Amino acid sequence: MPTQTFFNLSEEKRERLIAGAMKEFSAKPLNEASISNIVKNSEISRGSFYQYFEDKKDLYFFLIGKFRCNYHNLMLKSFQEKKGDFYEGFKLFSEKYVMYIMESKKFGFFENMYLHMNYQINREVRIDFKGKQTHSTKEERLIDIINRDKLKINTEDELLDILKYFLSTLNDTIMEGFWKELSVRETQNLFIKRLEWITYGIAISEKKEEKI
Repeated sequence: MPTQTFFNLSEEKRERLIAGAMKEFSAKPLNEASISNIVKNSEISRGSFYQYFEDKKDLYFFLIGKFRCNYHNLMLKSFQEKKGDFYEGFKLFSEKYVMYIMESKKFGFFENMYLHMNYQINREVRIDFKGKQTHSTKEERLIDIINRDKLKINTEDELLDILKYFLSTLNDTIMEGFWKELSVRETQNLFIKRLEWITYGIAISEKKEEKI
C-alpha cells in the first residue's frame, strides 16, 4: 500500500505518478518493468518513489486495487439490474467486464496483467464479496443481493466459493481471449458457454433423450 506521504501529494502529482506507472506496466509485465522508467515517466526522483511505495510490486498492486473496486461495483450493479438472478446477473456482468477490459484505454496494462497472471496477481485481482461497497449509498453486499432460492447452496460460505469459482473461470477465459487474440464478442460468448455448462450442467436429461 502507498505511504501516507503519497496521499499527502497534490492530486496532480499523484495522477502523474499513476500515469507514469501505467505507461511502464502497459509496455512491460511486472517482472520486466523498471522503476527507472517509472520515475522518468513521472518526472520524480528515485528517492521520492521510495517515499511513496516500497517497491514496484507495491505500486502495481495499488493500481490493481483501484481497478478491483471498479469491477466490484460493476458486478453489484449487474446483479441488481437482474433482480439477483444468479445466471442472468453473472452473464450481464461478464459481458460488461470483458468489454471493459478488452476495449479499455488501459488495454496494454490489462493484456500484460492477464498474459502474465500468477498466483499472487490472481489473489490481488480477487474481490471481497463480503465487503460493502464504499460508493453504494445503501451499503449493499453482493451476497445479500443474489437470490438463492433456486440455487443448491445452503450457506454463505458456499455462495462465496461459487462466486470465486465463477470469477476465476471468467479471468481464465479473458486470459485465453488475450492469448488467442479473440474479439470481445468471441471472448464473451466463450465465457457464456462455460457459464451455461457450470450453471445447468452438460448432461442431457432423460426426458430430453426420450423426446429424441
